[in-house]
Amino acid sequence: MRRLVLEFSRDELSKVEGSTQFQDIRTFEILQRLRHDQGEITAICRVEPEGTAVRFENLLDGANVGSGNLVEAQLLEREKGGAYIVYAKIKVKTGSRAPSILGADSGYLVSREIQDRKVKMTILGNARQVRRVLERAENERIHYRIVSLTDAKFSPESPLNVLTEKQRRVLIAAYKFGYYDLPRRISSEQLSKKLNLHKSALAAHRRKAELRILAQILKE
Repeated sequence: MRRLVLEFSRDELSKVEGSTQFQDIRTFEILQRLRHDQGEITAICRVEPEGTAVRFENLLDGANVGSGNLVEAQLLEREKGGAYIVYAKIKVKTGSRAPSILGADSGYLVSREIQDRKVKMTILGNARQVRRVLERAENERIHYRIVSLTDAKFSPESPLNVLTEKQRRVLIAAYKFGYYDLPRRISSEQLSKKLNLHKSALAAHRRKAELRILAQILKE
């Protein structure tokens, strides 16, 4: 697995995700991701508008955020400097034709932050997926800077360290696309097609990963 961190101007975000919503936002960061699956993201965010004249209701209410629709935004706190701490629920779009450097074959978006009008995006994927992200960025004529491109190292304490790369890939994808949700958002057959694996191979990797993680947790 590789970890790619890209940085580009906030003005380029419309090319990356087909969204112009962040134009009035100076800083956007996810403080705590509560849920992320195929249909919805919920998180606690910190949002700093461009100026004091921009009101919270105008900033987020009914707006598009990234590749989805903001369906709920609750103001939790306003900091002295004018930034908002927000509970946000975002419905992820499917079938969108908006230009994007991300796709089903381009790894996983781990985080996206805006600091002083600069967007920093972290993507996790294999070498082929990382290459496709960079190719799409070139095709969309996005002026970007590679902050880092390294092997994805998991902390020694992480249970993911006991898994093989294929087991990690299957387990992360199963969680991301809602296999473990109730009700289940994706079937084993649908997940196997997304990962280009035979259904029996997918089940074997998933079960081995689950057993290894459970053994690691119970051992500790």
